[in-house]
Amino acid sequence: MTTRDGEGVTVVDAARSGATARGDGVMVTVGIDLAGYTGTTGVCRVTWSDEPAVELLPGRSDEDLLAAMRSADRTGLDSPLGWPVAFAALLGAHQTGAVLPVKGGYGPREDGGPGLGNRFTHRLTDDVAWKRTGAGKQRPLSVSADKLGIVAMRAADLMERFADGGPALPRDGSGAVLEVYPAYALLQWGLAPAGTYKGKDGGPARGAIVEALEHGLGLALPAPVRERCVHSDHDLDALVSALVARAAALGLTDPPETEEERAAAAVEGWMHLPHRGAPLAGLRG
Repeated sequence: MTTRDGEGVTVVDAARSGATARGDGVMVTVGIDLAGYTGTTGVCRVTWSDEPAVELLPGRSDEDLLAAMRSADRTGLDSPLGWPVAFAALLGAHQTGAVLPVKGGYGPREDGGPGLGNRFTHRLTDDVAWKRTGAGKQRPLSVSADKLGIVAMRAADLMERFADGGPALPRDGSGAVLEVYPAYALLQWGLAPAGTYKGKDGGPARGAIVEALEHGLGLALPAPVRERCVHSDHDLDALVSALVARAAALGLTDPPETEEERAAAAVEGWMHLPHRGAPLAGLRG
């Protein structure tokens, strides 16, 4: 069922439309720019066929988000899916009065510069992604020491409810839900603007990103979707998250590779990044 929301944007009532019908060569991916509260959560769904269809979905409640996730083959969730192992050990030691673990940090970058310096605040995947993208000063936020923690709490609840009493969803992205970071995805695709694309001053940068996405995909977005993505970084991040979910489904993202990465990803989560410089046209299949 297609409706119009209060801002004139075409949306789809995912709870009513249910799972998208599948056919040969058809895949559905959803991207969710998760916020701690419903007001700024963006949701986008892409149905991948000969001519992909891009829709903005309601994100006013957790029920909206779960309906969108259930309608998809893969969902890209812009939120950490876990907390640092060292941080959990710190809390456990503090609560029991045991000796606190040593903070420690991560190894140096390829250029010899230091890696992320605090295993209590950052996960292994944060360090790997930061180094892989060459993000420099654009360090990932801390899930244990920043406001991002409330988003991760909401994500944990969504993951549990989505599993619906079955086995817990894998946090390494090998299942129906994977962790994404749109700003880093744009870096990997070579689409990151020189300045910020966030907030009220980021409109021109968002416009350039949307134009580049359309060009790279060979796809004209529906006018309401395009307008909303230029107006709101939340909806743009939701669109990018849906694209990364598609990339992961096609094997075009980097999974955990080493034994250390796989062990950490199972607990802390794993940020899926598109392959560096991979053409967006490859998402068309």
